[in-house]
Amino acid sequence: MRIMIASEKKEAGEILERAGIASRIIAIAQDISQGTYKNAIEKAGQISELVECVRFDEYWSEKALKGRLTERCVLTDLRDKHISRDKVAHNVNPYDA
Repeated sequence: MRIMIASEKKEAGEILERAGIASRIIAIAQDISQGTYKNAIEKAGQISELVECVRFDEYWSEKALKGRLTERCVLTDLRDKHISRDKVAHNVNPYDA
């Protein structure tokens, strides 16, 4: 299978629309919760591809960027030892844990 170019991802995103993309991400996330570590990384890749499809949608692009920046802060705080590995590894929002 060849790599999709941005315009093809945009087209697929327009076909799925917001609700379809969200439903697919939720279904994949539910599969992650019942799988293995390897499965989680594979499914994260699938979600990453879906995020690429929302670039046509300014609002959803902003939401995706917010998520990326949030995780970047978590990873930076982990690296700088401001937050523990256990909190990061086991909590969606390690700052609330």
